[in-house]
Amino acid sequence: MHLVFSPTLCPDLLLPEVLDLAKAAGFSRLELFRAYTESTPVHRDWSVPMVRTAIADAGVQLAGFNIRNLTGRKADSDERNLAYNLRQLEWDIHLGRALGVKTLNTKGGARTDEALADLIEGVNTLLDNIPDIALNLGNHKDNRLQGLADYQAVMPELPERARVLLDTGHLLSVGEPIMPFAEALAGRIGLVHLRDQQGEKPVPFGEGELPFAELFELLADSDYDGPLVVELEEVDWDEPLSAAIAAREYVEGLRPQY
Repeated sequence: MHLVFSPTLCPDLLLPEVLDLAKAAGFSRLELFRAYTESTPVHRDWSVPMVRTAIADAGVQLAGFNIRNLTGRKADSDERNLAYNLRQLEWDIHLGRALGVKTLNTKGGARTDEALADLIEGVNTLLDNIPDIALNLGNHKDNRLQGLADYQAVMPELPERARVLLDTGHLLSVGEPIMPFAEALAGRIGLVHLRDQQGEKPVPFGEGELPFAELFELLADSDYDGPLVVELEEVDWDEPLSAAIAAREYVEGLRPQY
């Protein structure tokens, strides 16, 4: 298992500043977002070659890319239009491929039967159309994929290249027990986002509700050897660098060593 820095700690920083912060905090791998953060590779002042060069020059590896959600709807009008939404995601996927990433992260739409059908059809369509990529499907509060029951309805309908993005912070936010979720889906987990909180008050890693040691033991027993993305929310940290270093050191002290 390898540690990855997330720009959720600093969503207003541009990519060069995020790279500097990640390196200063001792991370050698970085995850980026298509939306949500200013370090997006589709920033108006950046091109794909510029992004690749900046990451390479920093000596940091791009370990993941969060693309737009598979909602089945148009963002501007909320009209149901799965084909339009899939064109957006295909664009994002090819951007990720151009940056050297072939496993992309996405989430679903609203908690409706329509969104469930579109998610299943959409993931199958994307994986059929682009056979050299994989998709990690993330849980999120109030999303089509929120808890274990949602995944149990969706994952049997998808091929093995569709994996589970286990987001501990969003499980905590809806009161979903993390260990039963991880145990039930252990064989399909493709990515883990580690957050020890979901709220407004900064909580140092290890002082929240996340059972780190138990989760890492389960992942190791399940032969998971993928990324552990260390996520700190932007919640009034007095010293973001110190918070990132402390989180990395805490996780490094607990994760199984390979």
